[in-house]
Amino acid sequence: MSKKYTVVVLVLAALLSAFGPADGFRERFRAAVQANKPAAVEQTLKDWEKAAPRDPDLYVAQFNWLLKKAERVLVQPGPAKGKGIEFEDKKGQTVGNLSSGYDPELVKQAAAALGKGLGFAPDRLDMHFGLAKLYEMTGQPAPQLLALRTALAAHPANGQPWRWRDGGALPGPEAQFVPATLEEYASYYWRQDRDHALEDGRAIADLIEKYYPKSSLGPFNVGMYYAFKKQPAQAYAKLQQADALAPNDPSTVGNLARLAIELKRKDEAARYLAQMRKMPGYEADANELTKELKQL
Repeated sequence: MSKKYTVVVLVLAALLSAFGPADGFRERFRAAVQANKPAAVEQTLKDWEKAAPRDPDLYVAQFNWLLKKAERVLVQPGPAKGKGIEFEDKKGQTVGNLSSGYDPELVKQAAAALGKGLGFAPDRLDMHFGLAKLYEMTGQPAPQLLALRTALAAHPANGQPWRWRDGGALPGPEAQFVPATLEEYASYYWRQDRDHALEDGRAIADLIEKYYPKSSLGPFNVGMYYAFKKQPAQAYAKLQQADALAPNDPSTVGNLARLAIELKRKDEAARYLAQMRKMPGYEADANELTKELKQL
């Protein structure tokens, strides 16, 4: 649906791949982490904070270090909840599982570190998005939504453009990059098989509509929400809005064709199928949907 950007989530590898001013702290931090010397890492972070307590990248480093320390291998009874390796007894019954997770207390400390850094640099969108990703990774949709909503609501009052890692420019134009990243957060919940997941995704899609109303990704994702909820009429209306904002998008047109068939709107379905046939790589899909249309 959208142009995909490589969204730099605040993880250790990302932090270590690029550096700002040569103040020495980033280099010391990198060397200590790569040498697996926790004491040296901790000392570097202390020295860094003493020398530059308002440096937002200090708090990015703290966040990454705390998150690295928070990683856990979990051995639990019963089936795995999500990804994991399951163990069976001689009768073929699942008796336990091995999965990865995070220490809750260290996760709180990592979130607090980013929060402190954002107090000095509220325009650092990479840090806001890093906080949102942390909550996604640790299964906390409510704090994730709050983090995103707070960042977007407060931004106009800051009077500064969004900045990215090391205080640089965003990886792409704001009007495309921010909605595309929010869409990634929303679509994560479309793939979850649990109660309320769709509502969590819908709440993020609503943020796109509210703060980036010219982006087609807001109505597109709200339309997908309704489609997953098996409400085709509502889904169709939203996807038509997305099509008006970004005509001839293959994902939008394809979904509109399917929904038009489901709603028995033959003429509209035929029009969308004709559009699909003109799109490279979509002729076969159009032909399959045409078979469904002819059965109405």
